[in-house]
Amino acid sequence: MNENIHLAELLCTRLCHDLTGPIGAVNNGAEFLSEEGFDLQNQAVDLIVSSAFSAVSRLQFYRMAYGNVKDHGEANLAEKQKTAADYFVGSKIVLDWPETHTDAASISISLKMLRLIYNLLIITSSALIRGGAISVRLDKDDLSRKIITVTAKGANLKWDSEAEKIFSGADCEVNTKNVQLHLTKKYADDLRATIEWRVGAEELVLQVTQPPGDQ
Repeated sequence: MNENIHLAELLCTRLCHDLTGPIGAVNNGAEFLSEEGFDLQNQAVDLIVSSAFSAVSRLQFYRMAYGNVKDHGEANLAEKQKTAADYFVGSKIVLDWPETHTDAASISISLKMLRLIYNLLIITSSALIRGGAISVRLDKDDLSRKIITVTAKGANLKWDSEAEKIFSGADCEVNTKNVQLHLTKKYADDLRATIEWRVGAEELVLQVTQPPGDQ
């Protein structure tokens, strides 16, 4: 099978799985309201509203993480930071992405780089199996290279050594468990960026370095 088709199939499977929860909850709330004698209307409405918000937030986030973006043009970081924050509402993860790291006057990034950041957020959030905090920092070094650092902190981090092989460029077969890693590596390669990692008992750091002059 064509590798790109297989990658798309696995991603679609992941999206359907992640959206089943909130959309199913909306359906459950609607069914409760339709039942005769149901006397918890307020709770059902709250379920529908919160689940609908979760579904919409995930769709907006995934559209940026997996959708087609322009080759040129800067990302609106303040707007996209809010989209990322909404994605984690109701979860056990807190996003720390301060305004000082969304200021275009300090550093600007392309839509493609923003897409890469979103994918790093997906990877780090998957590592926080018991919840925790994720921070995003954007900087430049003395060589004008853009440095993107996404850090996850939490108890019992889950980090598969296969991720290190994939980020290193090793040939690993794509499957449902590692498809996110393969896609993220492809996005980084497209930007001529490298991904480095550092992992401890309760901290995972993923750092992207992009040469100057690239989108």
